[in-house]
Order: sequence, then C-alpha cells, then structure tokens
Amino acid sequence: MTRFSFPLQWTFTLVAVAVSICSQVAAADDRDKQLVTAFLAHVDASELAGGEKQKIKSLVEGESAAAISEALISMYPEFSKAVEASADEEVAPAIEALTPHTNSNDKFLSAEASFYLARVLMNNERFEQAMPLMERLTGELEDFSLHAGEVKYFSGVAHAGMLKREEAIKAFTDFLQGYPDAAERLRVSAWRQVQELQAVKTGELSDVHQHMDFSRRRLDQKDTGEETQEKQGQIVKMLNKLIKEEEKKECNSSCKNCNKKSEQKSEKPEAPKQDKQSKPSESKEGGSSSNANGDVVEKNYDESPASPWSRLRDRSRDPANNAIKEKLPARYRDIVEKYYEAANGNQEVADEKK
Repeated sequence: MTRFSFPLQWTFTLVAVAVSICSQVAAADDRDKQLVTAFLAHVDASELAGGEKQKIKSLVEGESAAAISEALISMYPEFSKAVEASADEEVAPAIEALTPHTNSNDKFLSAEASFYLARVLMNNERFEQAMPLMERLTGELEDFSLHAGEVKYFSGVAHAGMLKREEAIKAFTDFLQGYPDAAERLRVSAWRQVQELQAVKTGELSDVHQHMDFSRRRLDQKDTGEETQEKQGQIVKMLNKLIKEEEKKECNSSCKNCNKKSEQKSEKPEAPKQDKQSKPSESKEGGSSSNANGDVVEKNYDESPASPWSRLRDRSRDPANNAIKEKLPARYRDIVEKYYEAANGNQEVADEKK
C-alpha cells in the first residue's frame, strides 16, 4: 500500500503558517484584554461617583473590548446624542455633533468619536476628510481604540478612492496580515481589492474608470478645484488615446478583410453568362432570389467588418458601461459614448437613437 507524505519543506512551511496565524490571533486577544484593563483603570481614576463607576465597569467587566463603546455612550450623554445623529442620513448634523468629542481630554472618548466621525465621512465618500482621523486612530489613539483593524481596512478604501494605489495596496496588505480575527467580509473584500488594484494598468480602460469615479465623487461634493480639473483633463487624454488605438485596430482589421475578399474574388471562377431573355430575379427552378445566381449575400450587421473588439464590447451586457451610465455626470457619459462609438462604429449608436 502506497502512503502519501508531504515533502519535508512543505511540512515546515505549513507549520510556520499555522504558528504565525495562531500567534496573530493570540496577539489580537491580548490587545483586547489590555484595552479592557486600561479602560477599567481609566474609569476608576475618573471623577464619577462611586455608584456610577460601578455601573460603567459592570458594562465592560468580563466582556470584550466592544463593550467599551456602550460604556462611553453611558458615560457621556452628549456623545450618545452624537452617535444617534451619525446613524441618520444627514451628514452635516452628524459631523457637527461628533467633532467636539474628537478633541476630548478623555482619550477613549476621543478615539471612539473619531471612529464614528470617520465612518460617517467614509460612508459619504469624503475620503480626504476621513484620512486625518484614521491616521490618529492608527497612531496616537491606537492604544485607546478597538477599531484599529477596521480603520486599517477603511484606510485602504480611502487611498484607493483618492487614486493612491500603492498606499491602498499596502493598507489592505497590512490589514490582512495584522488582523486575522477581523470580520470575514472585510478580509474577503480587502483581498479582492488588492487583486483589482494590482491589475490596473496606467492609461488602460480600468484606469479611466477609476479616474472617472474619482471625478464623479468630487463633483458630487461640489468640489471643482484644481485637482478635480486635473483629473478631468487626464480622463479626456486617456480616452482620446484609447479611441485612436481602437480606430487604428478597426482600420487594420478592415484592410485585412478587404484584402481577403479581393483575393477570394480573384480566385473565384467566372460565372457563366446568363441568357439575355432570362430575368435576373428568377432562378432555374423559377423561384425568386435577391441576386442573379441565388447566392446568399454576406452582410455584416453594421455594414462594416466586425473586429473582435466590436463583438466583445456589447454595451448592453457590459457591467462597467452600465455602472458608468448610472453613476457618472452627463459630461462623462457623453465622453464614454463617443469612445464606444469610435470603437464599435457609428451604426450601433445610430440604431439606439432611433
């Protein structure tokens, strides 16, 4: 009986990975316990009355660090109102309510308020405003917050939204390596975004889409400043370049097809001449046909040779193009329409307008 065994090197590698994961999980548990211990000591040192102290400590003792958020809400009624405001869709009231607490002398409160405010800003794609808060949470306030892992993930999202791909990839990678106990949905999302960011090629259509999304976001926020205008200019340049490249491909494809047809025509034996008395529309059997010899006429759907690009870029099935139509301002929809028009030929666009 043959027994299967791993090569020794593989065994060592698997053991090393398992030990690394276990050590990271253990470190996360230690951080959680240390944070709870530090918060309980913080409550003991506060100016709260004895009964109030015990009430707050009972919310946290024996619990995970997640209970600290509930304890802070109980300690600070005004912060409780700010948290409620952050749950509403109105951004301005939430920012107004949370901002004062981000500068509190209570570092635990400052960290929690900073996280809630950063989350509000992130949910509304205000990445530039959220970044300073998240930098504090992974810097000076890291020892006072249980949200370091989530913040690292959101930092990756923010960097990607600001077109800082290298920084985004690093943030996502640090998150995946440093927080193995984080929510699975965040870990899966981080992994996928790293793959997508690494696949982006400068000047290609994926790069154009990212620049368009950046500009769409800034225009939604009524930001028409220098950076927004610069990105708009880059979009137009990239699209013009892509249009010229596709026009060249279409031209080359057309020339090749024309040459093939010419060769086939020259090689085809000459058809026998018809009797002058016979009608061109009648076949030998007396049936009707659209051409003199009853041959099927080869005809392209758009009256021009169809290249592989034309067949692939079927806009009705293109999720990227559908997303553009839904999310982007009319200015960019027009630009993209022109791009597809140049790539696919004028007939398809003309048909849609009928």
